[in-house]
Amino acid sequence: MEDLHNEHPTDLLQMLQEAAPILDCRSRERLKAGIEALIAENQALASRVVEAGLKCDALLAAIGRQGIVYDADGGMVVAGPGEENRIVHGLSGDGSIRYPDGEAVRSGDLPGHRALRGEVLESCRFIIRDRGGEDIHITVSASPVITGGTVSGAVVTWQDVTGEEHARRRMEEANTLLEGLFENLGDIVGIQFPDHTILRYNRAGYEMLGMTPEEVKGRKCYDLLGRTGPCAVCATATALESRKREAVEKFVPELGRYLECRSSPILDPQGEVAFIVEQLYDITDRKRAEEELRESEATARALLNAPADMIVLLDTGGRLIDANETMVRRFSQDREDVIGTNMFELFPPDVARVYSGRLHDAVDLGKPIRFEDVWEGRRYDTVLYPVRDAHGVFSRVAVITRDTTEIRQAEDALRERTHDLNERIKELSTLYAISRIVEQPGISLDEIFCEVARALPSGWQYPEDAVVRITVYGREFETEGFRVTPWRQASPIVVHAETVGQVEVCYLHERRKDDKELFFGEERSLLDTVAGRLGRTIELFQAREHLKKSESTFREITQQSFDMIYTCYHETGIAYISPAVMRILGYTPTELIGCKCRDFVVPSSLPVWEEGHKKIARGEPVEGLEIEFRRKDGSVAFLELNESPIVRDRSVVGVHVVGRDITERKQNEQLRLQAFEQIERNIEQFAILGDHIRQPLQVILGMTNLLEEGVAVERIQEQVERINGYIKDLDRGWIESRQVREFLRRHELA
Repeated sequence: MEDLHNEHPTDLLQMLQEAAPILDCRSRERLKAGIEALIAENQALASRVVEAGLKCDALLAAIGRQGIVYDADGGMVVAGPGEENRIVHGLSGDGSIRYPDGEAVRSGDLPGHRALRGEVLESCRFIIRDRGGEDIHITVSASPVITGGTVSGAVVTWQDVTGEEHARRRMEEANTLLEGLFENLGDIVGIQFPDHTILRYNRAGYEMLGMTPEEVKGRKCYDLLGRTGPCAVCATATALESRKREAVEKFVPELGRYLECRSSPILDPQGEVAFIVEQLYDITDRKRAEEELRESEATARALLNAPADMIVLLDTGGRLIDANETMVRRFSQDREDVIGTNMFELFPPDVARVYSGRLHDAVDLGKPIRFEDVWEGRRYDTVLYPVRDAHGVFSRVAVITRDTTEIRQAEDALRERTHDLNERIKELSTLYAISRIVEQPGISLDEIFCEVARALPSGWQYPEDAVVRITVYGREFETEGFRVTPWRQASPIVVHAETVGQVEVCYLHERRKDDKELFFGEERSLLDTVAGRLGRTIELFQAREHLKKSESTFREITQQSFDMIYTCYHETGIAYISPAVMRILGYTPTELIGCKCRDFVVPSSLPVWEEGHKKIARGEPVEGLEIEFRRKDGSVAFLELNESPIVRDRSVVGVHVVGRDITERKQNEQLRLQAFEQIERNIEQFAILGDHIRQPLQVILGMTNLLEEGVAVERIQEQVERINGYIKDLDRGWIESRQVREFLRRHELA
């Protein structure tokens, strides 16, 4: 019976007849009719099933899907449309199926099996690897078929979305590319709503603002700059009105930059502005370059107009392209009237022909041409400088003309002045030579006169023809070949207001030119200066001789002086000290040269020494300074110092000191003080002794009055009177001592 559904209806009827032999004819007829009706109904039902299957396949095909029906055991009942489709095999387990992340789907997790377990799947994505090795992207929906409360099968529908997946991936790649381009644009790009609310910027925009996307999103563009309203000049506002791309240039002080703002509206299907794409180009460098160009042009124009030279720019035909103000003023015309005219029309024809030829020569040779010319009584220095264009062709000529009339006149005057200055230099050189001769150490007067006579001719205009003679105290010093000629100059040598000789300069031949004086006035001054210098030199030598004699006399006095005389400098110490130091301190002068005086002062005298040193530092002399010095043998000597500062260039550099030995006087004063102290003590002792003796004597005298008269009492009274006499003598001595003390005090001896 299990195979009945595969049998033909006629065969089925034959089988029933053979199986029921006991049935009567009528029953058989009725059974036959029933079976035939059942078969007819079954055929009609099969036709409807086929029709429904076709409709289902058509519906699935219309929506781009395919379906599979499974029975309760997971067997595929029907698949359509396209039973041979590669996806069918994949879903039915013939191919491989994976999740989108690449993980393989286990057999129990296939959509049909999950639906048979009662799950409902909607648009789950899978990847099927068909038998050809190609990946097919599908979306699958599955639902169980429940009959009588039991899952009797499952229906699975699938859709091939490989094309969509590829399109999606291409879209993602395109979006990634666009996002990369958007983010990496060097210019600033922003997207905003019509009300200026920022949707986003690219990376350059966030970097310019110094903000993160979270800080920017949702804020107004002007709020990002710290403003309370839109900019006065706004490309976005203009684009909203015109509904087309607008661009403006403006300076943004908050950023310190010039920006070119381009706003492009994006319209929705209704033609309304949905978004604004704003592009910001940093044109600061360009603007500054333009400003620098304008400044450069202004500077170039200023530099062109600044010189006093006439500067013009010509083409090769002589047409004037540009000119500075000096040139325009020279021809007394307006600049607008001159530009564009032919330069040679401003000159007479003969002059114009010469200048035109020079212009063409400069262009042909391709190098500057310089020439001097005289026009209308003035002298001009002109340079024609050919200029290449971008193709290396000489198409312009710069002409620079300088009026050199005053310069030439100044040069002539300068040459004459230079000649005069050279003569003065010769004279100064002669004076320097004479100064060097005079200042040579150890040179004698005779040597000075000889060398000065030889050096003197170099200071005159014609030194090769000049001879010199110096006469001093009847002695003559002359150059070789000297003789007296009519062309002679002489100047007296005066020493202490007395003329002792003269200096003569003679030319051996007449050298007059153009009726001018043979000798310059400066040469006369030079001769007088030399004669005066020789006179002062003689005076200096005489003064040196007198000084040597004075120094010798002073040194003798110093050497024989009983006082210690020395000179001490702050930097180098003692420079000179007289021999008296040996007697006073026990040192030889050689032992003390270079030493510091302070090193020999006894510590107890240092405060007084420092006070004197401060006065010397102020340039004040010090008198009667009493200082204790340490002798070589270790004893102490008292010196009374009189000091005077040594001043050079308004600064105290040292001190001159005269020290007198007052050691003996100090010792006498000490003894005198001790004697007076002893007198004071004696006076006090006299008074005390008198009082101490009188009191016991009075007691003794009183006691004798109590005794009986007798020889002993008389003897006691006699001795008391004798002692009283001694006491009266002591009183007289005390009085005399006081009188002596008062006398000494009155006469400043105590």
